[in-house]
Amino acid sequence: MNKVILISLLQLCMLWSCDAQHRVNSTAQDCSQEYDSILQRRVYTNVDKMPEFEKGEVSLLEFFRNNFRYPENQDHFQGSINLVFIIDATGRVIDGHIYKKSETELTLVDKEALRVLSIMPKWKAGRCAGRKVPVRMFWPVKF
Repeated sequence: MNKVILISLLQLCMLWSCDAQHRVNSTAQDCSQEYDSILQRRVYTNVDKMPEFEKGEVSLLEFFRNNFRYPENQDHFQGSINLVFIIDATGRVIDGHIYKKSETELTLVDKEALRVLSIMPKWKAGRCAGRKVPVRMFWPVKF
C-alpha cells in the first residue's frame, strides 16, 4: 500500500516539475547552449519551445507509473531523484543520469528511474528559431 501512495506522490511531483520547467522556458527569446564534453557536442539548455512528451504530460506520468517498479530490496526511500537527460533533435531520450551522482553512488530506486527513462518513447523535439535541437532536461522526482 505504501508503494502505491509513493508512486502517486511521485506522479504529482513530476507533473508539477515538468509543468514548471515548461512555463519558465516557454517564453524564451534567446536560445542558450553549452558544450557537453561527454557527448562532444553542443546541447541547448533554454529554447523557444521545450521538448514535450509525444502524448502530453499526463501520458508521461502514466508511462512512468506503469513502468516504474519499486525495488523490493530497497528500504523505504524518502527524498528526490534529480534526473538529467537530453531529448535529441529526433526526440530520443539520451544520456540519462542522476545529477551529481556517480554509478557507484546509485541506489536501487535511482537505477529503476534510469531504467524507465531509458525505455521512454520519443518526445517532440525542442526548437530554437524553428529548428529541432537537442535539449538538456532536468526532472526532479520526489518521493
